[in-house]
Amino acid sequence: MTTPNLPNGFCWADDLTSWCKLLEAGRIALLRPADPQRAAHWADVAAFYGAQPPFTPTPVSADGSLVVGLGATGQLAQSAAWALGRGFFHVGSLSGALTVPVPDSGSVLLTAPAGACSLAALTPLLDSWSQRSVRVGLLTGLDLPGIAFSLAKILAARTPQLPEHDVHFDGLTGTARTGRNLDERTALDTAVRGSWRTAVVEAHGSGSHALLGPYSLCGLTGERELAVTGSPVPGGCTTDRCRAGGTLTPLLLRDVACRTLALFVCTALILDPHEHFPSSVSLAHAALEGHPAAVIGMVHQDLPVNAEPRLTGRLLAAGRPLGALTADLNDTVGRTSGYLLLGDPDQSLGATPEPSQVPVLTPWPARRPALLTVTSSGGRLMGLVTRGGMWHSHEDPAQVTDGHETALGLRTRLIGWLTALDAGALFEDNLRAWAMAADRPKTYVVEALKVMRRHREAARENALAALQLVQKSLRAGYGPLPDLPAELDRHATIWAKALSEMSERSRFGMLDQLTDAATATHTRSHEPATAGPCGYCRGPLERTMWSGPLPGAVERIRTTCPRCGLVADRPTAPAHEAVRLHVPDELVPGQSVRITVDLPGAAPGVWLAVQLRDRGRHAVATQHRPGALGAAQVEIAIPADLQPEVHRIWAVVVDRFLPAWHQVRVPSTPDAHREEQLP
Repeated sequence: MTTPNLPNGFCWADDLTSWCKLLEAGRIALLRPADPQRAAHWADVAAFYGAQPPFTPTPVSADGSLVVGLGATGQLAQSAAWALGRGFFHVGSLSGALTVPVPDSGSVLLTAPAGACSLAALTPLLDSWSQRSVRVGLLTGLDLPGIAFSLAKILAARTPQLPEHDVHFDGLTGTARTGRNLDERTALDTAVRGSWRTAVVEAHGSGSHALLGPYSLCGLTGERELAVTGSPVPGGCTTDRCRAGGTLTPLLLRDVACRTLALFVCTALILDPHEHFPSSVSLAHAALEGHPAAVIGMVHQDLPVNAEPRLTGRLLAAGRPLGALTADLNDTVGRTSGYLLLGDPDQSLGATPEPSQVPVLTPWPARRPALLTVTSSGGRLMGLVTRGGMWHSHEDPAQVTDGHETALGLRTRLIGWLTALDAGALFEDNLRAWAMAADRPKTYVVEALKVMRRHREAARENALAALQLVQKSLRAGYGPLPDLPAELDRHATIWAKALSEMSERSRFGMLDQLTDAATATHTRSHEPATAGPCGYCRGPLERTMWSGPLPGAVERIRTTCPRCGLVADRPTAPAHEAVRLHVPDELVPGQSVRITVDLPGAAPGVWLAVQLRDRGRHAVATQHRPGALGAAQVEIAIPADLQPEVHRIWAVVVDRFLPAWHQVRVPSTPDAHREEQLP
């Protein structure tokens, strides 16, 4: 077997003992992997960083910066601590890291295999350290050689280089932008093949793939997609075919040449393969096996993204430490684990530019305002809001307004204005406002809203009287609806049918729009509370109560998983508390699946729609059940060409103009791809 050549300063090691000795001698050593193709790729990455002078260890810092090594990574982590000038602690499990005496405002480089870094295991650590302003980064890889490779990139990235450029890949518009302010448009085809100091990716996607204009950004780590058992996934990704991209051109993330990578893609950093479709296709794993020495990425599902990508690129270029920038991003979304850093939290990968090019931090005068208005002169959101203030551009001065009292006054006016409306009318009005705000309102949404409005107005007189009684029951905390006219039942059924058919034709973002419309006039009554583990990824669920200040705007409960997204959004009405979904453990292409939905025993006007949606959020199969009662069983035929991925099952339950949404993630069983079936 031919050993790939490495640039000066790099060398191969055959075991951990020799690797430690080479590191102590000032060489950047790579633990030789068993796979020769993997070794060849690592040699290409080393060539990207170029020849390295002999390095000397950084003097041990007095600020309490630490490396914490987990289990079998202890010897490697101790050498990393020596090379990076950090103290060292060894723990047997991630939970044991909570006992490590990390000083306030210190930093921790947590060393652990990627498979051990599930969200459920990391969350207690990130919560605890965030409360004490501890900067956190992960030194991780697929195995011990992979962790050593990650350390090698961190050490090589410290060597000064010739001036390099940054790029922003905008998958939403299919464009790329470069320049100091990331505002100079360049050809995407050219940009994806360039070499960059920092690459910022903003795109729709998941933990395995992202859509980047004409490209499908693929997280393939080997030559073809493998299941966790090591067997090939039929129809899976290869170096020249991407199962998620369709006709799009595959672009392997591991081949994107950059020193720092920022992934503004939902759940981009899933380190434990069991938390998404269990295969070797993972954006996080591909980044670890690829070029970047540091990766900042989204861990949670559907975090709000406004000015963060552009300002992240500018703050990195300004030399802001990676751990501090990750904390900035988490603070702006109000999460301790919304974003994660794979890399050294104290490392800065950019030379300080001219003062006029550095984003400005405007501190809060006293306390962080309860509500913020952060806009540019053109009305575009332009601020990265943090605990201490707000990062913004020179040309886009921040406008900060404490709008808490204004919001309370608006709520009081809305109570008087919407007294005569029922919950269904409120939801419909909010949904209409969203549809009309679009540059090109979708025809099917507009037509469905017409049907909903016509039947809601026809039942308005009876619905108003009935909903007033509902509010009395809700305020008292008990009491069913009285008997209602049969005509109201008919109108409610047609209203629900129009709503479910509208959602059936939609894809990206429609579930968010529906749930946002249901709570648009509500306020969050308290901070999210824990609600047990997620049924799929075992991450910690969060339950939020939304209080309705208006007659008809009943209280709602929203349960979410940071990794998987929405689990349920429902009113607190007793009928909706009884709803439960029972789904199979997996979907088999070409076969039928039976889904059971437990519904209230007697509720006129209940509408049930069950949808199977693929990872692109297309509805691939739907069943409608008007007037469903009790344990409703729905049988759905699984398409034979369903891609191997983690899919979603939606249940839309509408009772008396009150909609609820339930979502469950179910993986599909790989089926033989037609191009791979033998005669």
